[in-house]
Amino acid sequence: MNKNKPVIFVVGSTATGKSEWALKLAREFGGVILNCDSVQCYSKVQIGAAKPTAEEVNLVPHYLLGYVDPPSESTAGTYCEDFMKTMDALPDGTPAFVVGGTGFYFMAIEKGMYPVTKISDEVKAQIAKELQEPGGPERLHAELSKVDPVYAGKVNLADHYRIGRGIELIRTQGKGVTQIQKEFDETKEPFPFPLLKIGPEWERDVLRERIALRAHKMLKDGLIDEVERLLDQGLENWAPLSSVGYKESIEFIKGRINEDELLEQITTNTRQLAKRQKTWFQRDKEIHWFDGARGYNDARAVVEKFLNSLTTNGPADKNGNI
Repeated sequence: MNKNKPVIFVVGSTATGKSEWALKLAREFGGVILNCDSVQCYSKVQIGAAKPTAEEVNLVPHYLLGYVDPPSESTAGTYCEDFMKTMDALPDGTPAFVVGGTGFYFMAIEKGMYPVTKISDEVKAQIAKELQEPGGPERLHAELSKVDPVYAGKVNLADHYRIGRGIELIRTQGKGVTQIQKEFDETKEPFPFPLLKIGPEWERDVLRERIALRAHKMLKDGLIDEVERLLDQGLENWAPLSSVGYKESIEFIKGRINEDELLEQITTNTRQLAKRQKTWFQRDKEIHWFDGARGYNDARAVVEKFLNSLTTNGPADKNGNI
């Protein structure tokens, strides 16, 4: 383990203020920020992605932010590779505050990603075509069950993405997700850096209000203008434009919903996203949660203890104890 490169995950649902916490902590402890939000990885998106402002970026070095250009797409696998390259390039002694709400990306960083052969466009297109055919999902799920019954048992017929992904791997690598994962688990290396996980959390009603205010602010700041510019560049089908805030704005621009419905849908869909994020992160019992309104100083103290432990008696344990 490279104890000279401490990593602090700052996690949580959207609109919890985790980015503000990460920025303050990075400034106080001489650290850098690594983005771990799947939408903020992309260039050209700003308002709907809730990216940090230019002023905030200038306060602390930011990495993995706005670096994926169209038509490329960010995946957990490519992000994990980019994260490790970024960490390797950081000077020793630099705390890395990794902030975002994309739980699967955090898991990829910590647990690793099994290697996957690149899927050809032809294979993707063929499987997508088969999924659209009458009875296609049922046939592909049956094919999946023959090769990988464990994975197939976790995927229902309505989950076309996971059915398609499983079939892509079988037809490309000749083995299923379960076997690929098993082979990876037998050879993977542990996370190479000291790790602490923290996050701000709010009462449900307070978070709902914060989400509503955030949706209002995005529209006031020019979200519709931003989306119109992206559409003018022919980017409607680019991955980040299917995320919350962007997909509803496209519906508004095309006249399918009115202004009131736009605000309502962004707010509702953001709340649903926040609920899914909370469910994901609550499964990780190593995360230290702090009150979003009053807990910053407590979080700061845990971070300070963690960092100090690396220069005194060795790394802290998973509870922040030395």
